[in-house]
Amino acid sequence: DKNEIEDETLTLADVARKAMNQVKNCVKTLLMKKGMEEAEADRIADTLTQGRWTHDYPITVEEAREIGLPISTDMPVEIDMLMNLFPQPYQKRPSVQYVPIPYKSGRGERKPISERLEIHL
Repeated sequence: DKNEIEDETLTLADVARKAMNQVKNCVKTLLMKKGMEEAEADRIADTLTQGRWTHDYPITVEEAREIGLPISTDMPVEIDMLMNLFPQPYQKRPSVQYVPIPYKSGRGERKPISERLEIHL
């Protein structure tokens, strides 16, 4: 029954829906700026933003081609040389901390959402 859903849950669902639409529109716009037809850009943007994968899933070249993205694996030697100038250090610590929702403090009361969600930029 929708009357039993907490207001906070409804608010989070609304924010999530809006965020997904924003990302889809951004992807579609980027594809169209690269010359893709609107219908194809809309289909690909929908595929990429419908929640098929988690945000940290690396889409393979084969998967990208199956989706319809114009993928090339050719990289100029100069780009490889440039990237070798800036090696990335290995980090053992995660860049995003997982905080389960709902998160309750030790006494059982709910913490404000601003304290439950951590975003590291």
